[in-house]
Amino acid sequence: MARKLTAKFLGDENAPSRGALPEAGKPQIDHWDSVAPGLGVRVSKTGRRTFVIWYRLDGKPRRDTLKPPYPALSLEDAREEARATARDVAAGRDPRLSGRDPRRHHLPQPDAEPERPQTYAEAVAEYVRRYQRGQERNKTAHEVERALLRAGAGWADKPLADVRAKDVRAVLEAIRDGDDERAPAPYMANRTFAYMRTFFAWCAEPGIEKVAKSPLDGLRKPWSGEESRDRVYTDDELARLWQAADGLGRHTGALVKLMILTGKRKSAVAAMKWSEIGGDGIWTPPQDRRRKRGNKRTHVIPLPPAALAIIRALPRATGNGHVFPGRKDGQHLEPGSRLQRTLRERADISDFAFHPIRHTVETRLGALGVPPHVRDLLLDHVPNRGAGAGYDHYSYGKEMREALEAWELYIANMFWPINHSIADHPAATRRLPSNVVELSR
Repeated sequence: MARKLTAKFLGDENAPSRGALPEAGKPQIDHWDSVAPGLGVRVSKTGRRTFVIWYRLDGKPRRDTLKPPYPALSLEDAREEARATARDVAAGRDPRLSGRDPRRHHLPQPDAEPERPQTYAEAVAEYVRRYQRGQERNKTAHEVERALLRAGAGWADKPLADVRAKDVRAVLEAIRDGDDERAPAPYMANRTFAYMRTFFAWCAEPGIEKVAKSPLDGLRKPWSGEESRDRVYTDDELARLWQAADGLGRHTGALVKLMILTGKRKSAVAAMKWSEIGGDGIWTPPQDRRRKRGNKRTHVIPLPPAALAIIRALPRATGNGHVFPGRKDGQHLEPGSRLQRTLRERADISDFAFHPIRHTVETRLGALGVPPHVRDLLLDHVPNRGAGAGYDHYSYGKEMREALEAWELYIANMFWPINHSIADHPAATRRLPSNVVELSR
């Protein structure tokens, strides 16, 4: 959003005002002027303020940088240059060829200093803005940016072209092996490798050409022991995971059990609110506008009795509507890598990750005889039924409830003495649905 740039906002010759600086962890920020359209000021984390002009010529966007930086180049002079640029564009002239102002960085300047090379942090910011956020339905741009900046913290102000393969290898191995301050994170090392490989490949693309060659060319993933995404936990592992959840905090343990009972994504369960759970036990999470085409059906989950009992036993946090409140007001728990490591140790599952819980739930539901279209609805997948899926508006609420209740009984049987039948379990107050089969154990 544009604002009227002022001398007070831009600051004095020593530093900009606090409000002009980028957020912590961000290399720079652009502020746009409401007085001279197209004019902005780029403020780096070091306080350097440089005027930029944005315009379109022949349908293509352009961004020009003015020199010298503020305050050597005044705000009024920058505004006049922006207005002159607008006049050139309106007349069909290329402002870069006008010869009007030698301060434009791309015009020949006999005594000008060579252009400063782009740093790693600046290149990451541009990559995220132009490539990551430009991809349709991309929900991981922030995660990618954070991982790239964290891994390359030692290169933040280093010219991008100076980052070498040995630098990247050292960082990835440090993430994989850990140190005195950080536990080993082999999965994160592989994720960071993937993020960096895509980032540097973009930097080397024709038309981008920030580097001649990616430093990751020829490098392999730092950890070769990663399981594929089709990992399914055994019943014994699932039982150990459930028991490990009992040893966690009240809300954290309940969150893990809800993931097992519903098969829902950890982010969806963690963000659950009391207001989303109806008196009939129906959970209606917010509808994600970024969901894939063909998956726009209103998503509801009929929570089984055990899930409702777990939720209703939790205390409500004052001033926080989340079922699983976080440490700060209005926020929810974040089941991240620390919880994942804890569960690996306590459940004795060396390769534990959250996502395979969903694979496990769907696999077991399939073995119980739950039809694919019901499983798709429970796990919020795109219906795999061809054109007919678009004509079917039945909610399948009854079928989803029966499926989750059958799954609940299956889990309960893991902790029931072996000489008892599943039908004798205290939770088995109903018959298994006719379309659901009991698995032999």
